[in-house]
Amino acid sequence: MPTKGYVVIASTKVFFYLSAINLIESIKEFDKNAQVTLYTEERFLDGQEWVADQVEFIDNHTRAKLKGMALTPYDHTFYIDADCEVVHNDISTVFDLFDDNDIVFTALPDDRAYCFAQHYFPGGKLHLCGAVCLYDMTKPIVREFMNDWYDLTVEQYAGRWWPEDINLYPKNLSRWDQFSLWWLVNKTPKYKDLKIGIFDDDSRWNYYSSYRAGHNTLPVVIQHYSALKSGVQESLGV
Repeated sequence: MPTKGYVVIASTKVFFYLSAINLIESIKEFDKNAQVTLYTEERFLDGQEWVADQVEFIDNHTRAKLKGMALTPYDHTFYIDADCEVVHNDISTVFDLFDDNDIVFTALPDDRAYCFAQHYFPGGKLHLCGAVCLYDMTKPIVREFMNDWYDLTVEQYAGRWWPEDINLYPKNLSRWDQFSLWWLVNKTPKYKDLKIGIFDDDSRWNYYSSYRAGHNTLPVVIQHYSALKSGVQESLGV
């Protein structure tokens, strides 16, 4: 049987570490059998890290989350952004939701575009959200994809990689790991047969705090506080 577990990553700011601790506690509350690995920086540890089943250290990089995703110790992994909170016991069913896909995301659809900082660009539109991700690391192609997503994003953020046609792909997209994700899924022949899925009723698995009501039909499972994080960080001084 494949191993199953959650991966949570907290780097660069202590705010994300504190948020990750809250997230892990909420996972454990609603999924009593949950195994959780926390990837974080050693400097953040304050004794609360015991809530995770395993703690591993990771670099101080803006997108260390992608490295942690690639390093997962679990065959079937569910990654959740640190600034989220589980609020419903349907979280315990998430590993049953592959539906013959290799990787499952939530979406960035047109009816929620009001919530996104950037959506359309001349060469296409961002359509997959990387805030949560269910993936099957028993498949070599998925392992390669996760490593390539991290490596390409590091090159993108460092300014060492970008598509040649900046009219189609303006450089202001370079701040999003969703763009490197988009590029691998849509423009990289190596991954043309990778089975990418979207959760049914997907907003309940990644419900942004700034969403309007009506995007999901069943109760929210994961509440995402990303739109509030700057105010919270300022108030905490972190």
